[in-house]
Amino acid sequence: MKIASVSCQAYRLPLKEPWISAKYRITHHELVRTIITTDGGQEGVGWCTTIGVGGLSVASLVNAYLAPLLIGEDARNNERLWERLWQDLHFAGPSGISTLAIGALDIGLWDLRAKHAHMPLWQLLGGARRSVPVFASAVNLHLSQAALLEQVERQLAEGYEVFKLKIGRSDFEGDLARVRAVRNLIGPSRTLLLDSNQRWRSGDAVRFCQALQSVGAGWIEEPMLSDDVGGHAHLRRSVGIPVAVGEQLGNRFDFWNYVRQDAADILQPNVWKVGGITEWMKIANLAHAANLLIAPHNALELSAHLVGAIPNGYMVENIEGGNLADFGILQDAPTAIGGRIDLDDEVGHGVVFDEGALAEYEMSGNVPLERQSSVHEGI
Repeated sequence: MKIASVSCQAYRLPLKEPWISAKYRITHHELVRTIITTDGGQEGVGWCTTIGVGGLSVASLVNAYLAPLLIGEDARNNERLWERLWQDLHFAGPSGISTLAIGALDIGLWDLRAKHAHMPLWQLLGGARRSVPVFASAVNLHLSQAALLEQVERQLAEGYEVFKLKIGRSDFEGDLARVRAVRNLIGPSRTLLLDSNQRWRSGDAVRFCQALQSVGAGWIEEPMLSDDVGGHAHLRRSVGIPVAVGEQLGNRFDFWNYVRQDAADILQPNVWKVGGITEWMKIANLAHAANLLIAPHNALELSAHLVGAIPNGYMVENIEGGNLADFGILQDAPTAIGGRIDLDDEVGHGVVFDEGALAEYEMSGNVPLERQSSVHEGI
């Protein structure tokens, strides 16, 4: 099963409404899709996404530097190919744009491998369970309290039992009031997860999380900069709320630094950002050895397969408005119903793009984008 060709293209997908969190205002996602074709004519499809910046850089990196390294290689040799690509890019950076590019290719290689084995991806990777729980997530910091409660009521009606709420407003007392209102709405038996998107410094994180203990949070996600491993360890020792981190981390070494410093309770690797499935599975195994849960960040269509594959998978995140299907560019993909995704027996990852719909959003590297920085000063 030799690799005969690799193609890669970037697309800029507009969100129906801007996402506003404690740190970012996002108007677009950028999708980078790869198609890997074998000498027998079989295709594997991979992709990654970014929150509005970097897609063209990732596609250029794949087309100009990485694709030539794959031609003629056996597509089943995932470990050999991943390590070769990562070492080749290591000087340019061991994560970030580098691992996004590798991830888009690695996912395509695993799609090929599963198709070749006539197996669904979740089963090829381990087959721990074929039905996975899903939690309701949304970028909702900018919503009024009334609008926020309407959103949660809708999620309750859809059958969800676990809810993630954005926090990190400048007015902490107002933030706390919103959290308490959501807790009152969902009741004491359902799970409420909190995400401050790296908003706080260490001292404030401890103070705020101590105040949040009364709402019975299932976790506090990204309470401070992901670079501050020591700060997360200090927070974990100081408060009784489980600490969840990982969406900004780029490889297994980043995650190992958190594990060895007892700085996290739940790890949240993003399959695109860590370099694809090959590296993601190493992080999952690392977490399993440390008796930690994995709750992958975003990427619902792939995360469902990944959580279904491993014994320490916690839940899959369903971000309202942020899944590929929400952009109208898919023909088929896993769907959450009643707070769960039931995985089927279709070979590969099962994601089929709508070529006509996708073509509308294709990007050109020769045309500068009209955009502003996504970072803002907070709400």
